Parts: sequence; C-alpha cells; structure tokens
Amino acid sequence: MRLAFLLLAPTLVLPTLARAQDPLDHYSDAFETQFAPDQPVLHYTVRVDGADLQQFEVRLDVRGAPDTLVLRLPIWAPGAYRVADFAQYVRDLSATTGEDGDDALSVRAEPDSSRWTVVTRDGRATVRYAVRFPSAVAAHTPNNRSFLQPTGGLLDGPLTYVYVEGEKLAPAHVTFQLPDGWRIATGLRPTSDPRTFFAPSYDVLVDSPVLMGALHVWPFTVDGVPHRAAYWPSPAAVPFDTTAFVAAVRRSVEGARTVFGRLPYRDYTFLFIDGTGGGLEHLNSTSIGVRSTSLARDPRASTGVTTHEFFHAWNVKRLRPAPLGPFDYQHPVHTTGLWFAEGVTDYYADAIARRVGFVDEARARDALATSIESYLNNPAHDRVSPERSSWTAWNGPGANDGYSISYYLQGALIGELLDVQLRQATGLRRGMDDVMRLMFARYAGAQGYRGEDIVHAVNDVCGCDLHRFFDRHVAGAQEIDFDSLLAPLGWRVVATRAAATTDDGAPAPDLRISVTGFAGIGSAGGVAGSTPKLSLSDPTSAWYRAGLRAGDAVLRVNDRPVTDGDSFRAALGQPAIGSQVRVTVRRDGRELTVPVTVTGYERVAVRLEDVAEVTPAMRAMRRAWMTGTAPTSGR
Repeated sequence: MRLAFLLLAPTLVLPTLARAQDPLDHYSDAFETQFAPDQPVLHYTVRVDGADLQQFEVRLDVRGAPDTLVLRLPIWAPGAYRVADFAQYVRDLSATTGEDGDDALSVRAEPDSSRWTVVTRDGRATVRYAVRFPSAVAAHTPNNRSFLQPTGGLLDGPLTYVYVEGEKLAPAHVTFQLPDGWRIATGLRPTSDPRTFFAPSYDVLVDSPVLMGALHVWPFTVDGVPHRAAYWPSPAAVPFDTTAFVAAVRRSVEGARTVFGRLPYRDYTFLFIDGTGGGLEHLNSTSIGVRSTSLARDPRASTGVTTHEFFHAWNVKRLRPAPLGPFDYQHPVHTTGLWFAEGVTDYYADAIARRVGFVDEARARDALATSIESYLNNPAHDRVSPERSSWTAWNGPGANDGYSISYYLQGALIGELLDVQLRQATGLRRGMDDVMRLMFARYAGAQGYRGEDIVHAVNDVCGCDLHRFFDRHVAGAQEIDFDSLLAPLGWRVVATRAAATTDDGAPAPDLRISVTGFAGIGSAGGVAGSTPKLSLSDPTSAWYRAGLRAGDAVLRVNDRPVTDGDSFRAALGQPAIGSQVRVTVRRDGRELTVPVTVTGYERVAVRLEDVAEVTPAMRAMRRAWMTGTAPTSGR
C-alpha cells in the first residue's frame, strides 16, 4: 500500500536555540584532575613479557582504600551489545601491603568470579593478577579487540582493568612495561613519562584501548585539532599507498565535522590493525581491523567502517540513548534506540562518502539499491521493527522466533528516507543534519534521549508531523513503500524475484548461514575460546528447515572442527545443490548432528531507475542528496 504524506509548505522555521549555558559552571571545572578527598588514589601497571605472549600482567596500587575493597571486571564493553565473561581469563589475583609489599591481604572471590573482596590495611593495597588468553591462537590472532604478537598487540579496557566498586569516577594513572622498541598509541591522556597515561575516570580508562608495538603513526590536524592514524602491520603485511590511506581518513573526519560544525574532543587516535575486519568506537579513538592486502588493492578499503566508527564520537559517545548512561558494566541495558545510535550512524557513513566524493551518483544509487535489496530479502523486514531489533540486541541470534534483521540496516534506510522527507517538506533547506544538531544540542551529555525525543526533533526540523511514519516503520514493522518515499529523487524501485544464481548464471546454493565468534577476546561477536554460534535470519533457508536454529553452538561441519568464522567457512566450502552437509551443534546441553540437503533459493534483485520524467526539482533533490547542501540554483 502506498503511503500518503502531507508535506506542509515550508512556512514554519526551526526553533532557534538560545545559546546554551556554558557546560562549565566554574573556572575550576576545567582543571584536569578532579577528585573527592575520600576517593582512593589508583595507579595501574600493565606488563607484557615478550617471552610469554599468551598473557599479560596487571598491578593496581591503591592508596586511601576503604577497609573493604571490592574489585570487579565488566561483563560487557561500551559499544558492544554482547555479554562477555572477561573474568574467566583472570589468573592468580592476590593482594599485599606493607612497606616491602610482601604482607599478604585476605582476598575472597565471589562465586560468579567477576567480583573480588580485599580486606585492606592502613588504607593501602597492591593487587596483582594475570590475564591469560585461553590458547595461543586466541592470543596471537590479530583483531580489533585484544591480541598479543611478537611485534605488537592491542589491549582492550574491559579485559584489562578491574574497577573499585563505587569508585568508577576516581581518576587513575596507568603505566605500561613493554618489550623494547614497542610504541604506544591510545586515546588516554599522555604525561611527561611516555609510558604513563592518565584517565579522569574508569569510564574513560575502560573506553581507551591501547595499540602497541612496531607501529606506523601518521599525524594530521583538522581545525587545528591533533589527529593520528596508527597502524600495526602484521609480519606478513604488504605495502600500500599510505598517503592515500591517511588522506581518506582525514576526509572522513572533515565530512563528519561538517555535520556538527566542530570537533568534540581534544585529540583523536585511529587504531588500525592488520587483521580481521570490524571496528569499535571509543571516546576519542576507534579500533579497526583492516588487512594490508585490502589496502594494497584500494587505500580507501576501510573508509566505510572508519567513517561509521568516527561518527560515533558524536552519535553514541556524547549523544546516546538515556538507558545507556551512566554505564552499568554488570547488567545488560536494553534500549529501543540502537536503530538511531548505530543505524543512523551507518546512514552517515554512506552520506559522508557521497559528500566528500568517495563515490559518484551512480555508485551511491547502486549502494542504496543494495540496501533495499537486503531489506526486502530478509523475511524479518515486516515482522521485526527497528525498535524491536534494538531492544533484543542483547538476546542473541535466537531472539524474535528466529527472525533477525539488523538495526544497522533498518536505521540506515530510515535515515535516508527521513532526509528525503525533510528536504521535500522544507524546500531542501533542512535535512537529517539539522536533526542531528538539534538532538546534540538538546540531549548530549548526561541526559540522553528516548524514542519520543527523536520524533519531536524530526518534527521540529520538518515543521510537519511525521508521527505516522515513526509509528509504521520505527515502532512498527510495516513494509516500507520505497517507491513513494524515493519519488522526490526521481527514482522508482524495480524489484524482481527469481532463482538466485552464481556469477556465471548457474543456480546458486543456499548458503544463508553464518556464525558469530572470532579468535580474539572481546564481546562484539564472541569471546576467545567460546564456541561460535549459528546466525540464521531466514527460517525459509535450507538450514533452518533441516532443524538448525539461531544460537546453536557449532562444533563441527562435515566432521571438521569449527572454532571461528574462518574455520566454519573453510569446513562448509562451496557445497553443490543436492549435496548433504552434516552440522554438529550443541543445544540445551545436548550434542546434535543435523544433516542438511543443500537446495537453491529465490531472492529479490533491486535496482533504482529514473521515473519517466525527471524534473528539475528532482535533480535538485539528487544534488542535495549527494552533497548534503541545498543547491543555490537549478531548481
């Protein structure tokens, strides 16, 4: 059914925000270190021994400690909506005191193993523990979370630092003892000692990963603000065009800055790892996996994930759903807003690529068609709403009766469609950038936002009422009428359903199955040593119909052991239609071997075509879509 929208004449103006009160109430608020007299003084020391790269050691010196010191490790990482039992990797936690540090203190480990109680003496305690990877493979596999190799590594905050319960706002210093020649790149504040850094709170400490080793570091500035791109090359790294690579990173920064008008940090560090892909945003840094072989083919190979993670410096790190702040590191926190926090950020990854010239109009149009194609090919698109997919992010792949759709994809499409509607309603003068700036002005910081706040901001920018759109396509899961909503751009959706084929035109086997999990330690996708879980978003697939279910722990495929995504794909191979694949899983404590007969399948192919008559107004809309600004002529 086609949707009808009342596009009001642009007579309403966006409410002018009075200059916000200065965020600092007093000049002393700008002092670097703030603390209460009764807060403990904390100093961490992290030691990496090049002779044993399956673990690292941590020492925490506490002065001004309470009589009973309660220590905890998080069970999840900011930005990663998966629970991870980091404490299972802690070994030999002990505590001492005394002038020589050899007077043992009582330590009691709680049954859940993520909480330790230390009985202190004279307000002092020195806590020591090791963090040990469960295997050499887990330790040495480069990824964007945690690993150690002879030439460097990455340490992630939630795996590394225990916090003092009730004192997460206490400042801390951290010193690194590393093999000779290893450099450090991190978002933590530097000090006069190149191996010691400062964090004004645990939230900052835990959200500042540390890349170390034989690094390449390229500094650049935007608006006078220092930035750097640090890259750890694997021993098998190949050369690539570093000038073009860094230039692309800078263009991403400039494109995102244009949305908000200014940069929100004192400096920013990009941590690139020559390893498996993916990225995770942090307060003033991001950790991204991109293989040097990919960059050798295209120095812009990582621009999509780079722009996405960098845009989080505003949208998520400083503007976030209210339930996510302050962080509760011990309990999953549900929110309906991840479609905006993550999905709209994905929209901006595409929008900024258009604006800075990474793609031309034809490629941008094809990318939008591909997103629509992914949406229509997922049977969850009219069953699971963006708010529902956001809310069940913690529930794992088995949520929503086996139907699963990404809030990244949903939010990116919602962002595109809202931008078109806003520009249509305001004569191209306003769009999603105005929504982001208004949301940032109203809700950045401690307050956060809720679902209704997004609707109000959109309506205020629009000067119209888009509640119906939100009810149908954000809170609800009604199928989107793309033809109607993309009409102002002069495009129509051509969707054809047919048997899926390979590149040479032969029927394609149904390989709509994957796993979550990787060899490194982290919470975005899996934990080292844990069994990968099946991800099945389509109950019509051959795999689901054979009896496999999302969330099944995968043990073997065709009798070959599966430990991560790479080993799963290698074991699966390229089975022919009609062949049988045996998948051994663990479900509810039982081991099952499920035979799957591989079939073909149908899919929808989508392309965007020009309507019969592309008007000057439509072309002006396309120019605004490509550049992010309203054209001054040509309407």
